[in-house]
Amino acid sequence: MKIDTKTYKIDESNHYKTQNVKNQIILSISQRKDNYHIVRLKHKDFGKTKKWNTFTISRNGSVYQHYNPKYHTDFLGIKEVDKHAISIVLENMGALYKTADGKYLNWLNEICQEKNIVEKKYLGYNFWENFTKKQIESTAKLCIKLSKEFNIPLKCIDFQYYHKDINKFRGIVFKSNYVQDYFEANPLFDIEKFNEMLQIFSLK
Repeated sequence: MKIDTKTYKIDESNHYKTQNVKNQIILSISQRKDNYHIVRLKHKDFGKTKKWNTFTISRNGSVYQHYNPKYHTDFLGIKEVDKHAISIVLENMGALYKTADGKYLNWLNEICQEKNIVEKKYLGYNFWENFTKKQIESTAKLCIKLSKEFNIPLKCIDFQYYHKDINKFRGIVFKSNYVQDYFEANPLFDIEKFNEMLQIFSLK
């Protein structure tokens, strides 16, 4: 698969160059419009932040690698987890609210295109930005590639639940499995179909 390793490559000061065995792929969403989360990280802590994710997958399915996945950052903020994980962020605005004048905004008042919006009641919210087919396919293909390269089991658990022992799980997890007040990816992410896609693509 095609991976862009140059456009949003980060400096060595933005990640740790120690190498550890990888046992998890952590999926998350940007909760920002387009590539705004990348723009924010480039300026966070005067450009020296180590909160970067390893990969970003855009809505058109493009895959951007920010640093070599054999290294790590402080993406999750749990040192013993981050050292053994590879993080993938999907560009997605997540939960939205509708204004009186009919606009759909995220938590930072960024406007979401109406064609991308799906109405679904979940955790007190009624509107969410969808995922594109190309985006999910790229996510599955990237997970398969990383699974083979780092010997990570190709199985994904449900994002909707916090698991106190999730650090013991080997495979694909979500940020929300670690942090109770997160709801990533969002309720439009179909775990069952994603697992089916992982199996189908892995046979090709």
